[in-house]
Amino acid sequence: MKALKIIIIILLVLFGAYCIWMATLPSEYKVERSTVINAPPAQVYAVVSDFKTWEDWDPWNRRDSTIEHEFGETSQGVGAMYSWTSKNSGAGTQEIIAAEENKSMETKLVFEGMGDSHTHWTFEEVPEGKTKVTWDLTGETSFFGRWQSAMMDQFVGKDYEDGLENLKQKVESMPALETEYEIVMTDATPVEYYYVEDKVSFGELNSEFFATRYQELGQYLGEDAQNMNGAPFAVYHEWNEETQMADIAVALPITSAKPGNDRVKKGEIAAGKVLKVVYMGPYEGTGEVHYAIDQYMEKNNIQMAGSPWEVYVTDPGSEPDSSKWITEVYYPVTVVEMEASNMEESTGGGNG
Repeated sequence: MKALKIIIIILLVLFGAYCIWMATLPSEYKVERSTVINAPPAQVYAVVSDFKTWEDWDPWNRRDSTIEHEFGETSQGVGAMYSWTSKNSGAGTQEIIAAEENKSMETKLVFEGMGDSHTHWTFEEVPEGKTKVTWDLTGETSFFGRWQSAMMDQFVGKDYEDGLENLKQKVESMPALETEYEIVMTDATPVEYYYVEDKVSFGELNSEFFATRYQELGQYLGEDAQNMNGAPFAVYHEWNEETQMADIAVALPITSAKPGNDRVKKGEIAAGKVLKVVYMGPYEGTGEVHYAIDQYMEKNNIQMAGSPWEVYVTDPGSEPDSSKWITEVYYPVTVVEMEASNMEESTGGGNG
């Protein structure tokens, strides 16, 4: 009897120690891994957001041949769902519950008998047209299971690394994504213009930024501002994704005898070859146009010969529907070498 009491006391002490240990551990966990894939965000997102592609790169699918999937009514985008059963990996479901096209995705992951977790994906465009992909797993364990939270990175971290490497190999082996934009080789017409130039953070680039500077130009030019030779535009001298900084010249195409000053300066678009895309839609969508042109230049061995510019053909003040806004994007270029069959004055559907 005495021995039994001693055993009970020892067990109580151990249980108390275990509870104290659990109290020191976090209930929430997060496992996160990233990689850089040599493909645009749109191409990576298209693969990740379609559950039917996961069989090709998901590390658990590759490791466990007994897994069987059953897909819902849709396999792609918000609302897409699949369930799985396996002799080795248990059973569960995964559903896409939120997504921002080409930028992010969130799924709800349910392991049978183990509760819910969530995964989050982000697709960030980085220099040279590549994509930084980040994949994480978050969740919460019960009080007595907090040791699992503390060990979760060791449990699945390597799987996440393997999954991203598999995804990288799959995407980079795919054909280049076809762009919806018509890319045209044409000649730029020389244009004189007045501009103000600023280095600003991406967060400062909004309608007020441009409106303030166009107003600044108008005040300097006075009556001459009525004699515009085209639509307002902006020259993008620098666009740094790493520092989130841009060097932009906001410009008005006007011929005037005014010399400019320390703030307002004169410039000229030189004659020469340019790649041109006419884009219709909100200004936020022009990033995909620039990427498409970058990819087209790389594919066809064309080099930039200066800073690109955007011409804002539609006045938002007279057309409130942003889906109807027309923006012309120009890239001054030098053709290094192109096959005659590829070198046409109008080349539609370049690769993006």
